[in-house]
Amino acid sequence: MPYFVDKETMAEFARNSVLLKRVKRINSIAFFTYLIGGLIMIPYSFTSMVGTSWDWLMGAMGEPYFAHVAFILIIDTLIVCPLSFYLTYRASLLHHSLSAMIVIAIQVANYIFMIVLNNMGFFGRIRIAFIGMSVYSVACILTGGANMWAVIKYHWLEDQEGFPQFSATFEEYKEKQREREIMDPYELRKRQLQRGSSGEMNDLGTTQDELEHYEKVHVPSNMDSI
Repeated sequence: MPYFVDKETMAEFARNSVLLKRVKRINSIAFFTYLIGGLIMIPYSFTSMVGTSWDWLMGAMGEPYFAHVAFILIIDTLIVCPLSFYLTYRASLLHHSLSAMIVIAIQVANYIFMIVLNNMGFFGRIRIAFIGMSVYSVACILTGGANMWAVIKYHWLEDQEGFPQFSATFEEYKEKQREREIMDPYELRKRQLQRGSSGEMNDLGTTQDELEHYEKVHVPSNMDSI
């Protein structure tokens, strides 16, 4: 066991590691729910025009028609689906709390809008359209709520010791790395001083040798007595 991590800290690391994995899994589910849901609903809104194409002919003949339902679906999906996916991307991958809240508000408001249209009879000829939008909206609201919880938990985990690895071994490695970063400047300065002291001693030794050599070879002369 690492010397600075006790059993309680080890247990906390284990719990936080499990929670972080759950957070990542929820973020992935929310991301792909909005991605796949948007990829299904946008093409469906355009293909619904085919189902109501006969209504255009009936309208030209003076009969009531409901082709406006298709236009509502197209406009709605082209606005709601890409915007919701972008906000979910920011919430899931960038952990942006405000994006997680906004996307839920958009989906709830859009679903209420669809319910109102359904009560007004807008989906009388295309019941499957309302069912499809309901499934998409409910799935997005549920996963969006889970995603918001995951974002909140992720920010909480960021403040916990050991984030994001929650590994005692990794924490020990970081501690030793910090110790090396602190000791290295002092060790470097120590070596520089040692080299400087050694150089000064060498200079003194060289001077002493030269003086002894001079005394041995020097022949006294009249100039020395002056």
